[in-house]
Formats: sequence, C-alpha cells, structure tokens
Amino acid sequence: MNSTEITLALASVLCSTAGQIFFKTATARVFSRSILFWGCGVSLMLISMLVVVMVLRTAPLSALVPFAALAYITVPLASMIVFKESVGKRFWLGTLCIVAGVMLTLA
Repeated sequence: MNSTEITLALASVLCSTAGQIFFKTATARVFSRSILFWGCGVSLMLISMLVVVMVLRTAPLSALVPFAALAYITVPLASMIVFKESVGKRFWLGTLCIVAGVMLTLA
C-alpha cells in the first residue's frame, strides 16, 4: 500500500470511531436533540465506508482488513477521553497484540 492508501485507510478508521462516539452520545440525549447526533454518526459511518471503497479500487483487500482492527483500539480510547470510561490491563494487553498483528501483516 502506498502512503495515500494508508492515509485514507486511517481516515476511514477515524471516521468510524467518531461515528461510534456520536451514536453513544445520541443514546444519552432526549430524542429531539439526539437526531443531530444520530445524523452525524450515520454520516461519518457512510464517509468511512465510501473511503474504504475508494481505497479498495487500488489496494488489495488483504492489506486493508488489518486497518479495521484498529477500531478495536480507537473506539475504547475515544470512549476514555470523551465519556471517561475506564479500561483494564487486559485492554492494554489486547491493544498490544492488535498493534503487533497489524504491524506483522503490513511488513
């Protein structure tokens, strides 16, 4: 994968992560106020999907799939920052395994 494809794949992960945060935020709101958050979440997830489709035009699927694993890291980290959720030692051990796996597949 070239640098443009990697950048787009990472952008897709970040859009997906932000979409999840908007969905979580929407669940804690009164329905009339949550529509905006739902709309933002859906829009970001759609952008994420469209970016993946763009990257798939030039990059092999087998190279793109490991980036999806990064969402298992970015969503909990964003939840820690935005919602003050806590994660345990197992999370950090799992994160290390995911990062090592992604690095191995991209090497």
